[in-house]
Amino acid sequence: MKAAIITGAGSGIGRATALLFAKHNYHVFLLGRDTRKLRITHLECGDATSIGCDLTKPDEVDAVMKQIFSTNKTVEILVNNAGIFTYNNFENTTEDDWMNHYQIHVLASVRMAKAVWPQFVKNKKGSIVNISSTLGLKSTAGTSAYSSMKAAQVSLTQTLALEGAPHNIRVNCVAPGIVDTPIHPPGAVTQMQNAQPLGRVGRPEEIAQSVFFLASDQSPWTTGAVLAVDGGINLL
Repeated sequence: MKAAIITGAGSGIGRATALLFAKHNYHVFLLGRDTRKLRITHLECGDATSIGCDLTKPDEVDAVMKQIFSTNKTVEILVNNAGIFTYNNFENTTEDDWMNHYQIHVLASVRMAKAVWPQFVKNKKGSIVNISSTLGLKSTAGTSAYSSMKAAQVSLTQTLALEGAPHNIRVNCVAPGIVDTPIHPPGAVTQMQNAQPLGRVGRPEEIAQSVFFLASDQSPWTTGAVLAVDGGINLL
């Protein structure tokens, strides 16, 4: 049975993406640190496996991937969605802040991609979608660590797309704008909605649709793409 791995699947974009893949008859492997939220997503998906995992710890990732590959499911898709967000000016952004963003946005994406890569090469088929941000394309003050690492995800996407192409491995990127998810502080979403050209913030389900398009066989000739799904905010 075909399967997809989705990180940060307990809430927000990850949860919406998992539900959409399940609707299209994928077995979804749900990864995240909050096992309570993962169990809720699992129940909503039905055909799923939820696994608590800290992606910043290599031993945990290795154990999880061994568990996944021991099943009879054929992993065709990886969605690197796990993320954090902090807002602070550069002067007050600590080395720990930088390292945390690097670990979860860049190194975890690399770690997960390396884990699935050999199977994708063997099967001559695979698809990876990295969830970056419009802040990875056009930064703003107060987001130096976050924006830098999201930009790194864009560059990683393009490099892996080139290396994966001879093996029919496609690697693409979705760059959401402001989306109504728990990653934002309370009230921030409401404050930002009038700044969007389309007059509102995004919904997780709208990002999930773009992820599914790029990850699935709906886009067989698309790789290295960076799709901004942001209500037009990147145009300002």
